[in-house]
Amino acid sequence: MKIEFKRNHPLAQIPEYKTSGAAAFDIAIVEDAMIEARSITKIRTGLVINVPDDHALLIISRSSNPFKKGIDLANSVGVIDSDYCGPNDELALLVKNITDEPIELKAGDRVAQGLFTPVTRPEFQEVDEMIAKDRGGFGTTGQ
Repeated sequence: MKIEFKRNHPLAQIPEYKTSGAAAFDIAIVEDAMIEARSITKIRTGLVINVPDDHALLIISRSSNPFKKGIDLANSVGVIDSDYCGPNDELALLVKNITDEPIELKAGDRVAQGLFTPVTRPEFQEVDEMIAKDRGGFGTTGQ
């Protein structure tokens, strides 16, 4: 599968998988950012990525972010649709400082990762009754 992308900023890093077994590619920021304690900042990536039809691009925090950088993505997982690829549809990250101190990020820091996934669009059918056995609602599989 070939993925088209455009760099909207000279510091935008070309998407690449860092190891042969990597499921996701790293996403870096193109600007320095100071994130105040317990706040959220929108940061540019400089990338527009053309997601193939019948796919979505999931934007996920790097697993080391909370421990090493004191940050996380504010929306947990971002979903990039296949029709979000116009010239100004640049990926932006909502980065949350999870500490009580300001956090400084530098252009080039890798703070997210992207994962392509197939998407199935089912037809929804309303029914009068669900016939499966009731499991008791939210949180019923354990503590």
